[in-house]
Amino acid sequence: MSDVFAIDVGSGTQDILISDDRLSKPAVKLVMPAPTQLFAARIRRSRKDVFCDGYTMGGGAITGALRAHAEKYRIVMTPEAAHTVRDDLEQVKERGIEIGKESDMKGSYLKLTLMDVDMTAWEAGLAMLNYNLPKDIVVAVAVQDHGVAPKGVSDREFRFEHIGKLVKKGATFKDFVITKKTNKFSRVSAVIQSLKDQGYENVLVMDTKIAGIYGGLYGEKLPAIVMDVGNGHTTAASIAEDGTIAGIFEHHTASLTPKTMRLYIEKLANGTLTNEEVFEDEGHGAYVKEPIKPVSIIATGPRREIALKTKLPIRFASPLDDVYMVGPVGMIRAYQALKE
Repeated sequence: MSDVFAIDVGSGTQDILISDDRLSKPAVKLVMPAPTQLFAARIRRSRKDVFCDGYTMGGGAITGALRAHAEKYRIVMTPEAAHTVRDDLEQVKERGIEIGKESDMKGSYLKLTLMDVDMTAWEAGLAMLNYNLPKDIVVAVAVQDHGVAPKGVSDREFRFEHIGKLVKKGATFKDFVITKKTNKFSRVSAVIQSLKDQGYENVLVMDTKIAGIYGGLYGEKLPAIVMDVGNGHTTAASIAEDGTIAGIFEHHTASLTPKTMRLYIEKLANGTLTNEEVFEDEGHGAYVKEPIKPVSIIATGPRREIALKTKLPIRFASPLDDVYMVGPVGMIRAYQALKE
């Protein structure tokens, strides 16, 4: 039995669960602002030039803060850190940000070392609360990474082409786990490298939406549909009785009305939802391998209340009696699946 440090790094919060891999003895639960929010707050408070090194991390709030800060102050980022803003560094420069090194800085400046998971900080903070992280702990991280799309291919197309291929092959959740760096996913690779650089060797990463769906299934009977209604995106998956993913779609939450959300869920269940239908509606896409007859429809995510307006028989996920632990529970389940 192994101890697992599971963390779901979102755009609003980072949710942490430290537990044995059977989820029988949860030791620590924490919910804090996401790293992108914390870095953005430091930038907004600063009245200096900014230098960023470290790793590629989730953008969102930090990207907006950097762009606003660049209107009045100088910003220099190393190439790897700059990929946080955009994969194309020429587009980063167009936003008023320089690509360089720390020796390029002059005078007083704020230095930020970017990363999604700073285990050194967690070690220190938890130690002050009389909890010491085991040295051989497994680190399981959920982040969203659209992938590094080739020229001429949109992020939406690239992301769903990858997901669709896995589902077509009869994927289970284990097939979405990544343990090694890959050129396809810059943020995932940066998480793996940053943790290895901090001395953690047993690392696994999964897309935060897939982790949320897997955590939402904890203790539920199959077949089922689970929808993760996030601040930015809504992802829903149909899971067959044997645990394979029968279908999946992803859309922008702000673009979904209760009517269209219900329509997509019903089509996901009966196997008629198409990628073209969702993509042309400005969503990411869809892939349905086969229909299912769900015994339950489960909703999770910070905007899960929207799902109730569909009038479908929705139930909220609450693994370990805590709605914030859906992603971390999904990551510990992913580690269980890898072991098996």
